[in-house]
Amino acid sequence: MGRPVKRDVNGVLVFGDYTTTAVGIRVVAFFGASVRDDVFIEKQKGSRQYKVVDKSDSTFAVCKLVNKAAPTVNGEMVMTGRVATDANDATNKRTIAKLNKRIATDYNGIRYKWSLADDSSSDDILLVTL
Repeated sequence: MGRPVKRDVNGVLVFGDYTTTAVGIRVVAFFGASVRDDVFIEKQKGSRQYKVVDKSDSTFAVCKLVNKAAPTVNGEMVMTGRVATDANDATNKRTIAKLNKRIATDYNGIRYKWSLADDSSSDDILLVTL
């Protein structure tokens, strides 16, 4: 795996404490027999595997990144980033296959420089094509 990701290129903490203002990255994950969308990454376990926590009931799971619109099997999660500044434009969303300190790779093999932007409820991953 190499070194785990701790901060983005601007020095912002990637995996924050979701109970404070340093929220962290929100993902959609399937564990505990249901899809959960109030899930935050707590720790990186591998290049495509993360320990996640559901904010609503504080349950934990280890999940792997998958290329789906939504996870459907226990242990799957989907992480997305956006290319443009409009967070509501679905055409600008990219499903992330791998996240390194400076580079995010989508499932089409396109590599992006990434950083975090706080939208008050979670940190969005902003992508810039290399």
